[in-house]
Amino acid sequence: MGISYLFIIFIFIFLISLILFKFYSTFAKKFQLIDRPSNLNVHKEPIPTSSGIVFIIIFLPTIIFYNYYFDINLPKNYILFYFGLLILFSVSFIDDLKNIHPLIRLVVQITVIFVCLSTFYLQSINLPLKLTMLLVLYFWVYLINIINFTDGSDGFLATNSIVIFIGIFLFYFLKNDFNLSLSISTIFTPILIAYLIFNKPKAKLFMGDSGSIIIGFCIGYCSIKLLLINEYALVISLLAYTIIDCTYSLIKKTLDGNYPWARMFDYQFLKPLKNEFGHDYIFKNNLVYNFFNLIIIITQIIYGIKILCVVSIILSILLILRYNNKI
Repeated sequence: MGISYLFIIFIFIFLISLILFKFYSTFAKKFQLIDRPSNLNVHKEPIPTSSGIVFIIIFLPTIIFYNYYFDINLPKNYILFYFGLLILFSVSFIDDLKNIHPLIRLVVQITVIFVCLSTFYLQSINLPLKLTMLLVLYFWVYLINIINFTDGSDGFLATNSIVIFIGIFLFYFLKNDFNLSLSISTIFTPILIAYLIFNKPKAKLFMGDSGSIIIGFCIGYCSIKLLLINEYALVISLLAYTIIDCTYSLIKKTLDGNYPWARMFDYQFLKPLKNEFGHDYIFKNNLVYNFFNLIIIITQIIYGIKILCVVSIILSILLILRYNNKI
């Protein structure tokens, strides 16, 4: 598949996404699919939400067509990936409308991920198979949830995810390995760029859990595929900020006697909001971080300098210090 075909696909998906996000914004206002200001959110005006439905409307039919029309190396039982994505979206969309208890959501996620483990060849890891399955299950479910937790500031999750998917795309494209991960990144990147136009400060549209959960599901799948071919350094660079911020915040929250899923806005990237800085401050700092991290990711992919993942970790820590007004 040539770069020209990919460029045409990118532009087509981007334009369709723009149109559907614009339409959904009007639709959500009419049918009151609104995230209203309360003590459980960090915005001051009613904002249309649950636009993750646009993600799934574009992504699922496109990836099915894409993977059948082009010569894609699909994993075994790949159909389970589609069903898993649809189930997680459905539960998350219902949760956006009517809050579902976090434990019920977690049980659904664990069940879906357990079934989707059959899309991987886990025997390639030199560990007992059941232990490998358990570790991959924990990692995937954890990643879904911490990515969801970073959907708390205008444009933050969208920007991070765009860089992650660009990195995944470049890795497989340069290796001429046209697989499911490349398909996912090819489709999700233009969708998220279009979404960012509506979600950057001052946000006019939110994705809701119906968007962030399926993003986490897809990033989780792609990350595990990279780990299975020993691309640990690349995964660290792609996920450094998300893992460091959320893991630190979750541990601290739990040690303070709170539930891990308690919405306390204690993640480090939200600290500026408590110090009277706006979403635009967080967004601009995050853009700078992602710009330099993307350079690190590209350099790592092209030249194979795995130690650069340490620089991604350092950059993430510096950004956290910045958000805490330490530098």
